[in-house]
Amino acid sequence: MKVKYQIILTLIMFALSGYSQNSTDSTLKLSDAIYVAMQNNYDIKIAKNNLRIAENNADILNSGYLPSLVAGAGGNYSNNNTDMTFASTTGEQKVSQDGAVSKSYNGSLGINYRLFDGMNRHYNYQKLQADYNLSELQARAIIENILIQLIRSYYDVARLTSKIENINRTLVISNTRYNYVKDQYFYGVATELDLLNSEVDRNNDSVSYIVAFNELSITQNNLNVLLGRNMVQDFEVDTTVTFSLKINKPELMESALNKNVDYMSSLQSKDISGILVKQSKSGYYPYLDINGKYALSQTNNDVGNLLYSHNTGFSTGVSLNWNIFDGGRTRTQVLNSKISLENANQLTEQSKVELERQVSDAYNKYINSLFVLKVESKNKETNQLNFSRSVDQYQLGQISSLDFRKAQVDLEGSINGYNEALYSAKIAEMELLKLAGLFLDEL
Repeated sequence: MKVKYQIILTLIMFALSGYSQNSTDSTLKLSDAIYVAMQNNYDIKIAKNNLRIAENNADILNSGYLPSLVAGAGGNYSNNNTDMTFASTTGEQKVSQDGAVSKSYNGSLGINYRLFDGMNRHYNYQKLQADYNLSELQARAIIENILIQLIRSYYDVARLTSKIENINRTLVISNTRYNYVKDQYFYGVATELDLLNSEVDRNNDSVSYIVAFNELSITQNNLNVLLGRNMVQDFEVDTTVTFSLKINKPELMESALNKNVDYMSSLQSKDISGILVKQSKSGYYPYLDINGKYALSQTNNDVGNLLYSHNTGFSTGVSLNWNIFDGGRTRTQVLNSKISLENANQLTEQSKVELERQVSDAYNKYINSLFVLKVESKNKETNQLNFSRSVDQYQLGQISSLDFRKAQVDLEGSINGYNEALYSAKIAEMELLKLAGLFLDEL
């Protein structure tokens, strides 16, 4: 009996020391999850559609640079009983007709174009282009925020998967220990208290497994929401982690000031404010319009001075309008736009200071996370060695059942602590890359 349980516990220790989850064909890899989210996530879809709207707004068709072409046509028909008196050299002449018909037709094709509008159209087009660039940055910010949520959720699933694997191995050991103590109790070697303690420990491990499994199910559902998938889809994730960040702090800071999406958005907003200042001054200048039209018209009357007419031809014209004084509206717009530009400058400086702080904090967090991971790795190795020796001592009766349980719990806690540190460090790395504007490049 002693040899049998020694073999079982030795196999368990082999599993604990050499276990690693291999990625299978059914495993959802992080790259696959990102691809699915980019295609299915609702917020990302909306962001892409908003970007399409901004692209349409920035097109030349919405700029005011193109002329307007207007076509018009009309017709009139009347049928009246008419009594008319005309003055002539021979005296008055009376005309009376029932059912006198009068018909007229007209059609025209005109073109209108504003040659000069005080540069308002020029700056408006610049603003539309700048608005599109800002929309691109806003769409990128939404995508980055969704993907960082996705990565956190993905690694939460990986952490809980590893936790369940750890609890499951602990539960196997607890079951083996319970059966071992039960046999010892049968032969009078162990006490009833030892048996009860081993049973309680086994039950506690079972409860921990159920709780962790339920937590994993909830986390998988959260990940499915980000993926835009059905809740019933079950899946596994790759629990392996590799670190890729090899950039020092000054390089990260420089990259953040050139590529961080939030800071670039503040710079773009400042540029738009500068354009609005120039556009607001267009009200000080005159407007010059040109128009041309080709028209035809025809009239047919049964009675009257004009019985028939038919006209075709071109007409063109130029008009100049200058609103010399508009009640101060233009001046007010200029003053307010300058104040808005000053606010934009202040917000940009504030964004820069805040970004530098965030990068510094995120870098320190990442470095500390790597240190904690190294400590937890060493702690896990120590507890694995301690548990291995405890197995031998427990078999020889040199330690009690409670001491063995403590070694078992310490090992489980150290493995969970290592996994927590591992995934926390990876998330810290991704958050740092996001601040540095390198996030999407690394995916």
